[in-house]
Amino acid sequence: MIDKLKSKNSINDEFKYAAKLLSRATFSFLKINLIGQISIAVLCIITIVIIIAQTFNNGGGPVHTNGQAAILVLFAARPISFGLTILTVFGAPFLLFTLGNKYVMARTINRLIADKGEQILFPMIDRILNKVKANQPQLFQKGTDKAKLQLKILQEIRDSKENKWFKKIIIYGFKKVELDEIDFKDENVSFTEILKTKIIDKLKDISEPSRLFFYLILGWQTLILLLTVCKVI
Repeated sequence: MIDKLKSKNSINDEFKYAAKLLSRATFSFLKINLIGQISIAVLCIITIVIIIAQTFNNGGGPVHTNGQAAILVLFAARPISFGLTILTVFGAPFLLFTLGNKYVMARTINRLIADKGEQILFPMIDRILNKVKANQPQLFQKGTDKAKLQLKILQEIRDSKENKWFKKIIIYGFKKVELDEIDFKDENVSFTEILKTKIIDKLKDISEPSRLFFYLILGWQTLILLLTVCKVI
């Protein structure tokens, strides 16, 4: 009865921490993307408006031409500034989204390792690897097919009943492990323990992420805007 109660409390604590971790990660992701995407849109619109105003400053303007003709005129008049702005419009949001994802993942992993690595994540890795070994022990024997072992472990992680967010983190670390570095010929060592150690080491090696990418992306478009205003480009 006491063991069941402890197990239930442990599951509740794990769930609460996972919810807290997920809320932080979601807030961080939304903050970076909402602020970043809106800022990119505003900077690009201002730059295009300035290019139009500078190009058609003698009257007339794009309202008297069709869309394609107006774009061609702007490209011809300001090929560098207009070209870079259009490139930013299509490329910067995708770049921000991709790098933002990596930033949030790295930040979450750092926080999880620091807060609850020993209590939650490491035992979870143990359970998954031990289950693979129990179901298919031949995968951990001499002459094992390492590609098959990797696929089996990845599938076991995905199919396990562990927390979905934690599973993503374990997969993230496991994919960085080089199985060729493990000598499966030595029958005196625990390969599950070696794999666990390598996964944990890979996760610990992920350094505290920086938001430099965020400022560089916005700084890039701000620079284009300033150079456009000054007619340097």
